Amino acid sequence: MWLAGFSVRTEPSKGRLSDLHAKALALRHEDEQPFVLVTMDLIAISRDIAATVAREVQRRHGLPRERILFAVSHTHYGPEIRPDKVPFFHIPPEFARKIEPYVDALKTKLIKLIDDALSNMQPVRLLARKGTATFAHNRRAHGPDRVFDHEVPVLDVLDAKNGARRAIVFGYACHNTTIPPEDGRYCGDWAGFAQHHIEADNPGALALFITGAAADQNPDPRGSAEHSRAHGRALADAVADALSSGDAHEINGPIVSAFEEVPLEFLPLPPREQLVAEATSADVAVQTKAQFLLRATQDNRDLPATYPCPVQVVCLASELLLIALGGEPVGDWAVKFKSRFVGPLVWVAGYSNDMFGYLPTVRVQREGGYEGGRAMLWSALPMPFTETVEPRISEAVDRLVMQIGKPSAGKSSP
Repeated sequence: MWLAGFSVRTEPSKGRLSDLHAKALALRHEDEQPFVLVTMDLIAISRDIAATVAREVQRRHGLPRERILFAVSHTHYGPEIRPDKVPFFHIPPEFARKIEPYVDALKTKLIKLIDDALSNMQPVRLLARKGTATFAHNRRAHGPDRVFDHEVPVLDVLDAKNGARRAIVFGYACHNTTIPPEDGRYCGDWAGFAQHHIEADNPGALALFITGAAADQNPDPRGSAEHSRAHGRALADAVADALSSGDAHEINGPIVSAFEEVPLEFLPLPPREQLVAEATSADVAVQTKAQFLLRATQDNRDLPATYPCPVQVVCLASELLLIALGGEPVGDWAVKFKSRFVGPLVWVAGYSNDMFGYLPTVRVQREGGYEGGRAMLWSALPMPFTETVEPRISEAVDRLVMQIGKPSAGKSSP
């Protein structure tokens, strides 16, 4: 298949550096409904995949949408699953045709995976922990103003009877873009290698990875498989340090969750004469996007005025608050919400439930650049978002946190 994530690729996959996995963890407190986390070594989870799987899980098990969280590692070395990317990444037709059958098979596998997780529940203890890793660097800025999140949040799942470790959920805010795009092999990148090391270090345990607010965070150094393996080992060591630390908060209470789709507004289309001029631009990305928009208007296709961004909040007793945003949130979001909310562990995740594109803050939008708007050139979404993104997402998170009854540290401005 065609590999996802780098527009410079000119050939399909050519081998395997590591396996790609989907994993599921089902948790339930006493007689409440289960909560299910599904993680995948893929570049994205689409709204279609998440909705289809969630509907079937609800039909089979009665779980409402807010009780399922889909998260991806955003590896750039997995199969492309987004048919809307075909024109922007110039994917040849013979490989474009493989996307839909693969996605259909993936949906079936995910449903079966969740079935298996729900049918294999056993008594456990849950502990919230955190560590630190430092290989992520902000690719937009250097110096004292750079934003990053080096925290490694960990959910430790232990067998209630014998104390054996059954699962380890961990996160980090960094792009999985360590290996050169021309390598062409399937790989989970450093997040995949970290999972492998953690499982090897903890026999019988399943390691599940959740990406943080990583839109503007790159691994450093990068450019080789050796760097990827080193980062994976470093992250696994950070998790090991957290697991061996005495600083752990036991979770013993209900799991409460809430989910909402927030409409994000697009900027208006430029005048037709501007699109006509851009359709012959020397900038290939600008040219491709202008041609796409011209075809859409000529075919009288309705272009959306908004896009529904999923926001999910999950609270495990009073010890762990997980805020999961759709799209690719920049590091500002982690700083914002970790100062906004209280608790032993406030976990900010991205790439969750629908990875539709970049999720900037007002600061990043005004600075411009790739994360601030240019990335939309490689997207079927018509235009960059307006500056209402940050207040709308912030208000939704506040609303959902209040809905589940979690206290906050106080007001913070958008």
